Amino acid sequence: MRTAGTVAWLTLYELSRNRLAMLLLLVFIPVWISLAHLVFSPVPLDFTHRSTGTLLQVSGRELTMISGSLNAVTLLMGFLMFSATRRARMFDRRLTDAGCPRRALLLAKLVALTVGSLLVAGWATLVMLAYWDVRQPWLLYLALVVSGLIYGGIGIVLGVFLPDDLEGMFTIIMVSIIDLALQNPIANPAADAALIVYLPNYGPMQLGVAAGFTDLVPRAPLLNSLAWCVGCGLVGLVVFHLRTRRHHSAEGPSGTRQQGWSDPVRP
Repeated sequence: MRTAGTVAWLTLYELSRNRLAMLLLLVFIPVWISLAHLVFSPVPLDFTHRSTGTLLQVSGRELTMISGSLNAVTLLMGFLMFSATRRARMFDRRLTDAGCPRRALLLAKLVALTVGSLLVAGWATLVMLAYWDVRQPWLLYLALVVSGLIYGGIGIVLGVFLPDDLEGMFTIIMVSIIDLALQNPIANPAADAALIVYLPNYGPMQLGVAAGFTDLVPRAPLLNSLAWCVGCGLVGLVVFHLRTRRHHSAEGPSGTRQQGWSDPVRP
């Protein structure tokens, strides 16, 4: 546990040194939410809330604020965890080669992801509350935390396979935009399509709408979000296990490392 705590602290410290991420946190989140409040019309829209089986009349402005805040959190956490995972690949290998338990490294990444999601979601929630008297602020905060966990997990998985920051950032941006645009009736008149339930941010979007426009606490979106979190975690666990095991097997009979295994791993 002490090892996991040390690695988690180092991971969080590395996240805090990401200047682009800090700029996104301090500027992009409030600017995006502010623009959603100032630019979009408050004209009522029909939103199919599948979790409660009801058709809600929601403000287009406030719905876009929910979508915008989710988009900001997903981009930030996805990029943070992608960058941290990609840069730590060789360091993780050296730690496992030196005898550090894989469980400690995995636990450290989970702690860093959770703490990062809690902090980023808290900041986004505070900005939202400055513009809107949300019915259930705690549920909105939960929706943002879950969204950060899901896309942070996706960032970890992408960090294993993609070699450059630009590729990871572009992938996360495109996935997040498509994910949330398909669920917003302003951008997609068919936002009530059946396939929407399989999107990563379906659960957080449903929770956010419930927080803003109802007094209900739907359980189905939580289960959907949990499935995405567990799925990303399992993929990351399996890949991490295979990569570190392969690293150990790269040592020859004499205990020396085979040529070529000091290079960064590329898919």
